Amino acid sequence: MPATLSPSEAPPVTATGGGDFVTLPPSQEGDWHNPSGDPVVQRYKLGVWIGMGGILMFFAALTSAMIVRQGLSGDWVPVAVPPVLYVSTLVLLVSSFTVERARREAVAGNSAGLRRWMNASAGVGLAFLAGQLLGWQELAERGLYVASNPANSFYYVLTAGHGLHLLGGIAVMGYVWVRIRAGKPWPTRLAVVEATALYWHFLDVLWIYILGLLVFWR
Repeated sequence: MPATLSPSEAPPVTATGGGDFVTLPPSQEGDWHNPSGDPVVQRYKLGVWIGMGGILMFFAALTSAMIVRQGLSGDWVPVAVPPVLYVSTLVLLVSSFTVERARREAVAGNSAGLRRWMNASAGVGLAFLAGQLLGWQELAERGLYVASNPANSFYYVLTAGHGLHLLGGIAVMGYVWVRIRAGKPWPTRLAVVEATALYWHFLDVLWIYILGLLVFWR
């Protein structure tokens, strides 16, 4: 009869192995092994952190340019933020919840749950972008176009820049959904999901900053 290994002697199993999700063994404390500490996951998240650093530098440069341009002449006319942006902000905050649920389903090895919450996250993200488009439409109806005033230009650039980065996150969610539907081995699945969740939460925080800048920097 083959010897039975104790939990401490058993070889570690991670959720980033090939094939479908695997059930992770409980540790001696009774908790599940934390797959977020897997080296593959950490490498992906490090890449996201580097990318987020670049995005922060981009928006910091825009903020500095906005402050300098405002003080150059007296042609700066503050833009009244369309009310729909407050609604879309709440929508985006909801998306942080759905993305986190998707991440937890991935850690738990629930493919169906991961697909469901990734779908919800992508849908909520698209709803946020729709709110941004409505905001631009409202400004256009008020005669506030990109070239109408320097303040208008920065409004459009800031919101469009964030929207493009958010659209990239939605594209990754679609990629995750397609790969899961294919049902083929995907060794880096959990790493991609963890990195996507980190990126998405970052975009939520970044949007709060942008909205605060547009509302309070007059």
